[in-house]
Amino acid sequence: MNQGTLGGRAGDGASASGGVIDGRSGAPATNGGTTSAGGTAGAALGSSGAGSAGVPLGAGSGGLAGGSTAGGGGDTQGCPGRSAPAAGDSKLVLQSGGRSRSYLLHVPAGLIAGVPLAVVIDLHGAGGSGAQQKAMSGFAALADKHKFLAVFPDGVDGYWNVDDTCCGTAGKQKIDDVGFLKSIIVKLEADSCIDSKRVYVSGFSNGGGLAHRMGCDAADVIAAIAPMSTDLRTQPCTPKRPISMLEVRGLADSLEPYAGGLVGPAGGQYTAVGAKASLELWADIDQCTGTASPFEKYCEKYSQCESGVETALCSLPNVDHSPYGNSLNFDVASIAWGMFERQPMK
Repeated sequence: MNQGTLGGRAGDGASASGGVIDGRSGAPATNGGTTSAGGTAGAALGSSGAGSAGVPLGAGSGGLAGGSTAGGGGDTQGCPGRSAPAAGDSKLVLQSGGRSRSYLLHVPAGLIAGVPLAVVIDLHGAGGSGAQQKAMSGFAALADKHKFLAVFPDGVDGYWNVDDTCCGTAGKQKIDDVGFLKSIIVKLEADSCIDSKRVYVSGFSNGGGLAHRMGCDAADVIAAIAPMSTDLRTQPCTPKRPISMLEVRGLADSLEPYAGGLVGPAGGQYTAVGAKASLELWADIDQCTGTASPFEKYCEKYSQCESGVETALCSLPNVDHSPYGNSLNFDVASIAWGMFERQPMK
């Protein structure tokens, strides 16, 4: 927890938006492996061209095949001579940090050759798996609708290394999970026609912690992040550029309290700063000014931030730790994707 940052902001004044701090200082925003599952798009690791697991696409305009174009950015060059990949799910393996690491790649049907694809990397919670996250989060169905690649990696022994206060083998052995996700992106770039300006990371709980960390440590390759059910813990958080962030939290979270506090069993505990404080930390990082304003039901965001990024929090009443499939008809993946579409890398 960055006590200096929070303490420094506490005197800025109260806001009318659920306790969000306002009276911000600073300049205005300057807007400006490897087997195929069921015969689908899989291939041996290291293969390239038309048989690989994410077959490259051909040349064409930026934007999503069958969907909308990215708001204000994206690859408009395409990949000449490459065809559209076959639809389906592939379990792939690559080497990262001296280990064999795996991930599930979901390729939607109906892709059009010549359209560079956005990518959403979606990270499971503690003790989970990529397949479990795919079944739960809604990003696979959203990929089918909007025609982007959805990637569901597997943590080491079901955990991600957010910091050395937790979690499982990943934390104890200081596994380089930031490097692993970067390796997936490099592999996708080699095998597929992806839009490097539209690579995004989301994640649930422990995976949300790594999504926060990717925003801090990999803003050079990640356009925006949408962590679920956990607050920013990476300190110091010094991204190479301002990066958009949308955090989704349950007000009734019994595992990581919305207001903050001690989380986890003895021997693996950490202190969560709380959802509002996490929003404020990111607002400071992104040099936001003004106050947070409503933009969706249950959501607020700072939109006057450096380089035109946005910093947002969605607070869901009567929702416990997992925000997915809630009774509010609040589509977590769609809200996150809406922010992703607005915020390609600039």
